[in-house]
Amino acid sequence: MKEFIRKILALLKSVGPLSSAKITTYLSCPMRYKYQYLTRKKSGEKSHYLSFANSVQAAVEAIHRTDISQLGEKEIFDILKSVWKRAGYTSSAQEDDFWRLGMSMLIDYAEKNRLFKNRVLATNENLSGKFAGFQFNLRYSQISRNPEGKIEIVQFKTGKRFMDAEALRNDIQSVINYTIAKKKWGKKFGSYFVYNLYHGVKVKVAPDDKNIEDIEEIVRSVVKKMKLGNFEPEQGPLCSWCNYASICPARKNLPDPRVYKRVLESNRLALSYSKFSLYKNCPRNYKRIYIDKIATKPRYFFSIGLTIHKTMENLYTYEGFRKEPSLKFLLARYRKNWVAQGYESAEQEKKYFDEGINWLKEYYSKYVVGGKWQRAWKVEPYFEVPLSGPHIGSGHLVVGFIDRIEENPDGSFTIYDYKTDPLMRSQEEVDSDLQLTVYHWVCEKFWNIKIRDLGLIFFRFGKIVRTSRTDEDIRNMLELVDKVGAEMLENTRKIRGLSREESDSYFPPKINKYCGGCDFLDECPLKEEILKMDRSKVMNVTDDIGASDDELGPDEVDATKEPKKKKWKKSK
Repeated sequence: MKEFIRKILALLKSVGPLSSAKITTYLSCPMRYKYQYLTRKKSGEKSHYLSFANSVQAAVEAIHRTDISQLGEKEIFDILKSVWKRAGYTSSAQEDDFWRLGMSMLIDYAEKNRLFKNRVLATNENLSGKFAGFQFNLRYSQISRNPEGKIEIVQFKTGKRFMDAEALRNDIQSVINYTIAKKKWGKKFGSYFVYNLYHGVKVKVAPDDKNIEDIEEIVRSVVKKMKLGNFEPEQGPLCSWCNYASICPARKNLPDPRVYKRVLESNRLALSYSKFSLYKNCPRNYKRIYIDKIATKPRYFFSIGLTIHKTMENLYTYEGFRKEPSLKFLLARYRKNWVAQGYESAEQEKKYFDEGINWLKEYYSKYVVGGKWQRAWKVEPYFEVPLSGPHIGSGHLVVGFIDRIEENPDGSFTIYDYKTDPLMRSQEEVDSDLQLTVYHWVCEKFWNIKIRDLGLIFFRFGKIVRTSRTDEDIRNMLELVDKVGAEMLENTRKIRGLSREESDSYFPPKINKYCGGCDFLDECPLKEEILKMDRSKVMNVTDDIGASDDELGPDEVDATKEPKKKKWKKSK
């Protein structure tokens, strides 16, 4: 008993103090969290991205120790050279690319901050404070006092992924850092900013009470799982960037635990259905999300979709003592899984929450009670499968998750995909659904299981529309992917070294039924035409078109960004 109590106390102690990095790491993969923060396994690898970020951060600090208004390119060159960290680079060419990128960022920063009037009080300052009732350790890139006497905090980022003000209001690190700063400095606190050095943009972070409450709920949920000892690996594309891929039980036996990363580094296709369909529907929207790396905004239709997906995962992995999960169990999981981000008001959130309850009640009565329920064979299985074609060549990859796979009495299998779309699809549309065709192909060709049928579950309408696929359907799908994939490769190749404005011409906007949910509608050249069209044709919003963080990859810089003016080659 004493040993049991000791282990429980040790586990409870292991979750604190916390940091935003610990929370986001756990959310991406509990096993990675365990390796990194509990067992402290050494990965044996050094990241050149980390070296680059630390070098640029140190250079910004040094810039503010001089007269920034008088700095020229030579002085910035000398500053960066004095703080440059070389660990992790795989070649001198790679290091030179990042060196030039660093110079470009720093020259742009110095130029935009010539009139900097604040008095810098601290840089890379470690602080602690409470958030959601837990102790957090954090680090502020820069703390200064502005001419009005208020504290101004800036967090510097070197990654290409850009987050606007709305996205930052729902960003875990930004909300935690902002809240703790406001508590610490009280009336002296002025503002908190994220400065994206890659894009040269400084964005103010101003979460409201609901944004803070939402992040608090995420933190409490994560801590609870930590205390329960839930450290199962969570597979996804980000595994390819994990320092522990070679020792992770979910990856170590694969021919290449980092295959997704290798494919991207070799400028080949690493396609998910989201990427492919987004490009097919609107190349400009694809570019903004996957090439320009502009973070998508939290939207209520994504949140309700995610809530339903999580709840269905709980339903079909149920291992309780009952023959089938109870409705009480299902609704309890729904409440626990509720994702509150992106709703425009408390009234809108309540409306969708109540609607979701009704969807699940109807689903339960139709497809669960009376011996209709069975535990799934697989829930949310992740796949990485090779892709090749006459136009794209070989060495490409298709990745994704399948919502649910059930085994039938005859040994065949059925694939289910969940939809919370506001419009019902016809049988013809489901028969031609590309996503289901991809899933059928993956399961039969690479997992060697026979697919009897496939079903789209439309929760808003309480219906399942079933379909099947033929060899001809598979051939047509692969031909389409080969054709469109070749276009994606060619256009991506053409824009290397071009400015955002120049490269936009290779990814033109295209009107489609998802325009109404597009984050970039306001800047779209077709906006006026879109707004004049029938809403049923362009204002449909759905949960299956959009990018998740898993698909975007880690917050990395793009060393292909062309520096300004000179090449600033670093002398060895």
